[in-house]
Amino acid sequence: MRGSLRQRSEGSWELRVHVGTDPETGRRVDRSVTIRGNRAEAERELASMVTAVQATRAIGVRSTVSELLEAWFAVARAGWAPTTIRQTRSVLDRYLHPQLGEVCVGEVTPVMIDHAYARLHRAGGKSGQPLAPGTLARIHVVLRSAFSQAMRWGWVWDNPAERTHRITATTTEPRPPTPDELCALLDHVAARDPQLHTFLVLATVTGARRAQLLGLRWHNVDFVGRRVSFCNGWVEGPEGPVLTSTKTRRRHIVDLDPGSFAILATHAQRAASSWDGFAFSDDGGRTAWKPNRVTKTFLRHRRAAGLRPFRFHDLRHFMATQMLHAGIPLITVSRRLDHRRVSTILDHYAHAIPGGDAHASATLWHLLETPAVSTRRASRQPHQPGRTVLYLASSRRSRSSARLTAASEEHRP
Repeated sequence: MRGSLRQRSEGSWELRVHVGTDPETGRRVDRSVTIRGNRAEAERELASMVTAVQATRAIGVRSTVSELLEAWFAVARAGWAPTTIRQTRSVLDRYLHPQLGEVCVGEVTPVMIDHAYARLHRAGGKSGQPLAPGTLARIHVVLRSAFSQAMRWGWVWDNPAERTHRITATTTEPRPPTPDELCALLDHVAARDPQLHTFLVLATVTGARRAQLLGLRWHNVDFVGRRVSFCNGWVEGPEGPVLTSTKTRRRHIVDLDPGSFAILATHAQRAASSWDGFAFSDDGGRTAWKPNRVTKTFLRHRRAAGLRPFRFHDLRHFMATQMLHAGIPLITVSRRLDHRRVSTILDHYAHAIPGGDAHASATLWHLLETPAVSTRRASRQPHQPGRTVLYLASSRRSRSSARLTAASEEHRP
């Protein structure tokens, strides 16, 4: 690699060295300095700059992918949520380190990455099962981000993960339980675990996320106004459960109906914890339930009740779809779900908005039926074999302004 220099004025020189490509814009990135002296001094300084850039890249290309991933993770995790840190750590340890960790950064090619993805797709899941496309997409995001950082550091000139085969994560339509299925589950749980029954009732009527419910403290419950405020989330961090902000990083207030509030009030009397304690706890409110424990217990009760497979998060989908079926305004449903934008409702639950497509179909037919549609042969013109003329005439308009003629020509043999 060679740099360039140009004389800006008497005794002033601009030195420029190419250091790589911007991973965000794809534009060339140069490092430039201006020094004062004669040409020989400028050439010696330019040679030093070139040597420094080459040394940095030499260190980078000789480093292994595992060393790159760990260096990137140490820098990038500073602004992440605890859940993101835990999930990314899992991606590194379970997939990327075993597949590409021993390869030198400078030797990684798009073909090599595609082959690694193919192996994971075939047998990267539990017990050699195929890996889900969504998990594969998260793996790709992590690897691409790490190589983008390597470009910023000057370790590599381009990002091989950018030129791999495109990975598309498929999205499935939510399949929440029916009212009968949910009532059967709640009845089953109520007879065996009253605390979990309260937890599931709140999840159903509020649509709150698991982390929001676990982070609920008794001082967040308005026993006079029958409201609950979700201010924090209790999530799995890299070192265990931690209390953090909610997903939207704002307080979320939900009104409760008399029935569900009575269940919560009974649970409060049974818990008898401090005003600052967690609402769902086994040690007097000092710590909340572990998130993974809630999910596993829910699945165990669902299977014991003999119900079809659905997730705990599908209780949130149940609340959203039932409210939309009942004609509740979109803005109200969006606020109750604590979405940042109302458009999220349309992205996920447009199919649940009642009567939309049926109304569109009826409207179109009404336009065709009124004014009346008549199809007839043009009686005023001489008959021509092979020629058909269709008239769409309106009884409410004059013949000169309402005639729409469509003609089709058939070639005569």
